[in-house]
Amino acid sequence: MLPGTASGRNSSYQQLSSILNAIPDLMFELDAEGRHWDFRVLRPELLVAPSEDLMGRTVREIMPHDAAQAVMAALEEAAIQGYSQGTHIHLPTPVGDRWFEVSIAKKEFMPGEELRFIALSRDITERKLRLLEAEQLAFFDRLTELPNRNALKDRLQSELRVQGKQDQLDALLFLDLDNFKALNDLKGHAYGDMLLKLLARRLRSSVSENDLVMRWGGDEFVILLENLGDTMEQAQENAVVICERIAAKTNMPYELNDYVHTCQVSIGIKIFKNTAADLEEVIQQADQAMYEAKKSLNLRYAFSGECEQVSL
Repeated sequence: MLPGTASGRNSSYQQLSSILNAIPDLMFELDAEGRHWDFRVLRPELLVAPSEDLMGRTVREIMPHDAAQAVMAALEEAAIQGYSQGTHIHLPTPVGDRWFEVSIAKKEFMPGEELRFIALSRDITERKLRLLEAEQLAFFDRLTELPNRNALKDRLQSELRVQGKQDQLDALLFLDLDNFKALNDLKGHAYGDMLLKLLARRLRSSVSENDLVMRWGGDEFVILLENLGDTMEQAQENAVVICERIAAKTNMPYELNDYVHTCQVSIGIKIFKNTAADLEEVIQQADQAMYEAKKSLNLRYAFSGECEQVSL
């Protein structure tokens, strides 16, 4: 059978069709404006819009803003270098929210012809969810769902880089729950876990959305307070107000199934400014201040030293 004959052409077409049917990706032909000129979809339930609504419409018209922007950026990259790979977009579909990886290649064209692209969109939802789960396990505390000590430095550095543009003081609070071991010994670890989850919620509700609440380990928590003032006196006053609020909320009784538990937290406070000292040292000093507060029968919180400047 000769490739040039009708039978040969038909055989080549059938072979190409079989190959395309074996590809699980969504396939689209787009122009430089992101307008749909053709598509091949084996799983229409993964389309962000019904197939009859695709032709002639642009990605901006049918996709959420962020996803459309990402696809248009990939088209621009493909127009310049011939291809674009690895663009991840998040889309609502009839079968729920899905993640896709988009690869785009520029089609060959003759002078005077319109520029066109072939876009392959691969469903990577399962892979994305596994990555998100791994990140959650690595950087968040499973019990309280707060960031853990592995995430502390990255989170602080991210916030401090922004904060470094301003002349404001921050505070690091180191908190410890008094007599936590006594509850575990009396009622068991299940009750201790219930207490920690309730405590985490109360801590989160005691500060602003921009402040960071993290579980350091066991019954210890760390809170980063931002923008407390441009003088030490102002920063200390604002930190005290927040610590009083934390103490008031955390000292209220905890209903743990059939048992009502009361306890207090001890708080160490370190005021700092992020330009030139050791972040680990600031954490250590806040920890030491917490132990000073714990040793005193009258203090619920204590300050540590002078204002430190933190280097990133």
